[in-house]
Amino acid sequence: MSINGFLQVQDLSLHFRTLQGIVQAVDDVSLTLGKGRTLAILGESGCGKSSLAKAILRLLPRNVQAYRGRIVLDGLDTMSLPEERFRKEVRWTKIALVPQAAQNALNPVVKISEQIAEPLLVHRRVGQKSEALERAREAARVVGIPADFLERYPFELSGGMRQRAAIAMALASRPDLVVLDEPTSALDVLTQANLMNVFKEIKRAFGTTFILITHDIATASELADDVAVMYAGQIVEQAPASEFYHAPRHPYSQKLMASVPTLREEKSPEFIPGQPPSLIDPPQGCRFADRCPARFSRCAAAPPVVELSPGHTVKCWLYEEGYHGH
Repeated sequence: MSINGFLQVQDLSLHFRTLQGIVQAVDDVSLTLGKGRTLAILGESGCGKSSLAKAILRLLPRNVQAYRGRIVLDGLDTMSLPEERFRKEVRWTKIALVPQAAQNALNPVVKISEQIAEPLLVHRRVGQKSEALERAREAARVVGIPADFLERYPFELSGGMRQRAAIAMALASRPDLVVLDEPTSALDVLTQANLMNVFKEIKRAFGTTFILITHDIATASELADDVAVMYAGQIVEQAPASEFYHAPRHPYSQKLMASVPTLREEKSPEFIPGQPPSLIDPPQGCRFADRCPARFSRCAAAPPVVELSPGHTVKCWLYEEGYHGH
């Protein structure tokens, strides 16, 4: 993976202890993201996407077994920072998270305006509460919350409006990087489309860098400049979005794309046979091998990461030099 980018993640792992064993939720992940670009991380439920978001933000539960690797944001090695400094200088100020089902994360007894302003005051991004509320109003306007809604409580708003409030909270600090974890999963199709337009507008107006975590390939295609495909705790392909949607190269990516219904072609959607492997005891070789139509003898060993073109890498033996069977 070439190391030039606004965000560089190298060999990142996050493993958890459970009663069943060690869960390798994020296992040796490397990726890079340019400033002002949007990276969509695609994959099935349970593949480690949300754990990757937590690893980047260092939002770690108590049962962590291993947390290692390197995360460099705009030249700052965030994993080397002490927790207190990371909390003060990075979380919410440089990197913000819009969590999954964010509308449920709002405090039911605090007005929307105060919840959007709170991160600014806690992290001392502004001196006065009046200034924080002004910034909150601005963030609310950007995400399309009417001014009179700001004095309401979360239970008085629709799911879509509550989701916009959570996004405004993340944006109010004007962070360099916003991680969106399944931002539209609990919303109806029309609200999803409206929110996608909000993200496009934010990107255009502020040049914000986004990581969009989703299992919805259509949602990702709306916003993404780059795509990374995650399978069983690992990134198996990363590519510019135009290249990926035109010709995905990893067998899992190809199956994922073939499972999406199309309007312009007569072909039926395909399904991927079998189940993803357990992250407690994943296979030693390629993690997709048991479900892969192109499997051959070398797949028993862990595959290399092959760079096919600038910015397009794939973790697969099919593209290793010397093998031309594909």
